[in-house]
Amino acid sequence: MPGESFLALLDALYERDEIDLVTCRHEGSASLAAVADAKLTGRAGVVMVSRGPGASNAALGLHVASQEAIPLVLLVGQVDTPNLNRDAVQEIDTGRAFSGLIKWSTRIDSAARVPEMMARAFSVALAGTPGPVVIELPQDVLEMEAGLLSARVHGVARAEPSRAAVEQAAALVGEAERPILLVGGQCRTAEFREDLLAVSERWNVPVAATFKMQDQFPNDHRLWIGQLGFFTSPAHVGLFERADLIVAIGTRLGDLSTLGFRFPRQLPTSQPLVHVYPDPNAIGTHFHTDLPIVASAHPFLISWLDLPVVSRERAGWIEAVSKAREAVHAWPEQRIPSADVLGHAVAAVAKLFPADGIVTTDSGNFAAWVHRIFRFKPSARLLGSTCGAMGSGVPSALSASLRHPNRQVIAFCGDGGFLMTGNELATAVARRLNIKIIISNNQSYGTIRSHQEKAFPKRPWGTDLSNPDFAALARAFGAQGYTITNAAQAADIVADAMSAKGPAVVEVRSDVRQTIDRSLAAVSG
Repeated sequence: MPGESFLALLDALYERDEIDLVTCRHEGSASLAAVADAKLTGRAGVVMVSRGPGASNAALGLHVASQEAIPLVLLVGQVDTPNLNRDAVQEIDTGRAFSGLIKWSTRIDSAARVPEMMARAFSVALAGTPGPVVIELPQDVLEMEAGLLSARVHGVARAEPSRAAVEQAAALVGEAERPILLVGGQCRTAEFREDLLAVSERWNVPVAATFKMQDQFPNDHRLWIGQLGFFTSPAHVGLFERADLIVAIGTRLGDLSTLGFRFPRQLPTSQPLVHVYPDPNAIGTHFHTDLPIVASAHPFLISWLDLPVVSRERAGWIEAVSKAREAVHAWPEQRIPSADVLGHAVAAVAKLFPADGIVTTDSGNFAAWVHRIFRFKPSARLLGSTCGAMGSGVPSALSASLRHPNRQVIAFCGDGGFLMTGNELATAVARRLNIKIIISNNQSYGTIRSHQEKAFPKRPWGTDLSNPDFAALARAFGAQGYTITNAAQAADIVADAMSAKGPAVVEVRSDVRQTIDRSLAAVSG
């Protein structure tokens, strides 16, 4: 998001075709788009904003990157050095302002130190538990004359597991009758997913994924358990209650990935836990850990695949896994047009969704339909906000389409989330991106409304919305606009939207009462 405080940096990017400068309409959107790009590449996302209001707006991305362990580098145009610490217009001390959100903050005070400080910033963002760093760029420093400066790249230290530790973990899996591999998002590469599948099949171990990591394992596989998160199904809870070993790989084991810190069980007896994560500070924080392994997820799997296979049949356990999976993914009304307008719209998209497509989801109950109906293959990608930050759907789709212009990108949004960052549709139109946006319009902050009605029945307040005609709004932006008002229209309208060239918005009008009731039912099994 351009600002006068870093005009020299913008000018330095002029005609630099190897760097794609994407101009957004809001700093929050830009930061969320950079987070999504980091998820797609495994490298740090980069976002540039001006000081004060710009940096404050971009704090949304800092929070998401911190919560979800995503590498992010925020470049902040700062006041010139003579006016630092004088309460100049829009001056901000990022270290103090964002303390607790970021891994590191610094200010570059001379051109000579640029290579050193930039290299360190990217290294810090990627090392250990990845996260956000902030670099302040005083306006006069950006305008300094500099000699030839060679860019530096620091190697990022990757924790490698010892062979003894991997052998011990494999032995525990070989002995267990009801083991579960719980996989997070620390590594998201295609190679990692291939090796995860190989380990699971060779050792006959079921796989569960943490929230919004549903694409880490093929969803139609006999060893797929499902993803964990809000409103986890009773079937899933039952599996974790019965498990006699949990091997957590690439997750910090936060509240969502442990069903509210319930599993691995601690009392009355602890549930055996193997925890593999590159940051030692994340291991043993909340749970007794039988085998702590400070290592990145993929090197651990690679080492495991080198060991002789010790596989058990586990027929009863695999059958229980199958029942739990089908209970979550089943949609009994899939062949019957009904009042579940959103469910039919999601099903219509899923039917046309290519195997290598990319789905982004904003936060809200509506996403339950996506997780239930879609059966992702590892060739697809799913980008969602694990921490529940609203507004991520469209900016994530923007990044996905820019990074992979030949892949179909679908963004699922609620009406509330879309109106937070949907102005980036203008960016998508300007860049001629082929993204399709499905908006669930129930004229409510549906997730908050569902919690509100559980806590204070029949007293909804502050959660109703007055919305525009989203299809007309899309056309005003220069995109295609469609509206679905009943389930019988869903298949044809979705087909038209998916075949349209360029950005398209499909508004799905649904009833808030049904959205609340059926969304909760969709994730409760």
